[in-house]
Amino acid sequence: MTRLGISVEGATEREFVNRVLRPHLLGFGWVQVVGVDLGGNVSLDKIAAELPRLLGGFDHVSTLYDFYGFKNRDGMTVQTLEAAVAQRFNAARQARLTPYVQMYEFEALLFAAPEQTHATLGGPVAQLQALQLAVAEAGSPEAVNDSPQTSPSHRLKALFPKFDKKLHGPEIIACAGLAGIRAQCARFDAWVGRLESIGQSATP
Repeated sequence: MTRLGISVEGATEREFVNRVLRPHLLGFGWVQVVGVDLGGNVSLDKIAAELPRLLGGFDHVSTLYDFYGFKNRDGMTVQTLEAAVAQRFNAARQARLTPYVQMYEFEALLFAAPEQTHATLGGPVAQLQALQLAVAEAGSPEAVNDSPQTSPSHRLKALFPKFDKKLHGPEIIACAGLAGIRAQCARFDAWVGRLESIGQSATP
C-alpha cells in the first residue's frame, strides 16, 4: 500500500492535507497522499456513495470530517460514527479504510496553538487570553464546543473577524508545527499515528 486518499469535508481540510499532512506522511512509506474534497454536507449516505470510488483508486483510504455539523448523526458519538462509516463496506474494503471524525471541528486544532493563531491573525492580548481560557475551561482543544455560536470556528470568527478558515487554518498549523498540535490533541494524534504505522507496514 503506497497511495493514500483522504476524503475530507471541504477546502480547508483539503489544504491542510495537501500542505501539512502530505509532506509529513511521505516520510512514513507513502508515495502519494491526496486530499479529496467531499464538498460539505457530510452524512453517512454521502460517504457511502463517495468512498467506493476512492477505494478503487487508492491503496488505502482515510477520512477527515467534523463531528460538529455531521448530518443525521441521530445521537451517535464520534466513535460510533466512525464505526458506522466502516460498516458500510465489506471486510476486504474495511481493511483498507481508516475512518476518522475530528472532535468537534478541524478548527479546534488551532486552539492547540493559541500563540501562533494570535500571531497570525493579530489583535490585542485579550484575544490570545480568550483562546487560552476556552481550552482551559474545556479541558483540551478538541473539547472546545458549546453550541452553534461557540463552536471553534464561530469562536475564531468572533474573536478575529478577518479569520478565513481555508487560508489561515492550514497556515497556522504549518507554522505551529504538527508535533505541537498532536501533543495537545489526543484523537488527532492517534489518527496521524495510525496513518504513519500503515505507511510503514506497507513499505517493502
